[in-house]
Amino acid sequence: MRIILIVIAGLASAICIACAAHGQSLGPLFDLLDGSLNYQARIEQRVIVRFPNQPVPAPAGRSEKRQSPIYNEEKIGKCLLMDRLVASRPGPKNSLELVTRERQLIRAYLGDGCLAREFYAGAYVERPKDGKLCVDRDLLHARTGAKCEIDKFRLLVPE
Repeated sequence: MRIILIVIAGLASAICIACAAHGQSLGPLFDLLDGSLNYQARIEQRVIVRFPNQPVPAPAGRSEKRQSPIYNEEKIGKCLLMDRLVASRPGPKNSLELVTRERQLIRAYLGDGCLAREFYAGAYVERPKDGKLCVDRDLLHARTGAKCEIDKFRLLVPE
């Protein structure tokens, strides 16, 4: 609150100096501030969380074939704490793989009509008040303009 008052006082000082420099009266300004007119200011805050793309590492040599690990899917809750998520990458078909701070992989299945390849540059989401990314509530945004709901989350556990 103190910062807002300082900004308002600074703005009023600047207006007074500008009016005096141009030889204009401050009467109309004081008429606005005398309380006879009511003004309303609305301040909004919007926080966007970005999950950068995490590329899949390429094999070390051409002749050496590296097998990707096989994962089993386990059910997890309908919401994830956004503070735990650090990266994303497109998964198979209509899924996005999310990486947590603990290096866990979570597969987010996208809603109908959404393709994982649209999230090649990462994902964005508007941070809700509770700080959670939830199924059937939040929209994931891609840099391509796609907006997708999440149908379900699954924890990927290596075999």
